[in-house]
Amino acid sequence: MKTKELVTIEFRYSEAPEFEDDLTNKTKKITVGVFDTFNEATEEGNKALEIFEKHFKLNPNYNKKKRFSKNGGAFGYPKRLITNLGYIQTDFEFYAKITELKYNDIESTILEVSKSQKRHRNSKI
Repeated sequence: MKTKELVTIEFRYSEAPEFEDDLTNKTKKITVGVFDTFNEATEEGNKALEIFEKHFKLNPNYNKKKRFSKNGGAFGYPKRLITNLGYIQTDFEFYAKITELKYNDIESTILEVSKSQKRHRNSKI
């Protein structure tokens, strides 16, 4: 199975309504890039976070830069999600994320899922 790493940033913000019953909550998701390794994704994702810091101040209650990292997450796992909460003072929410993309052959995946389904069925007593 081949894998790649996808770096995205989702913005959640408010907008003035165009019409009387128009929704004012908006979402915009952008792709920073698709990378061959987690290290590359981390490096490019952190460059994107630096741009936020040019425009907004760090949260004074925490005053820490939150960054993507190989082992900075809970229990030493990779840190793949960064939000504005407890990090930086923005007037909108954002979610920067590294997602592992898994590429696999469709035929072998169908066979694998079918075998699993049969094992599940046979395990019920």
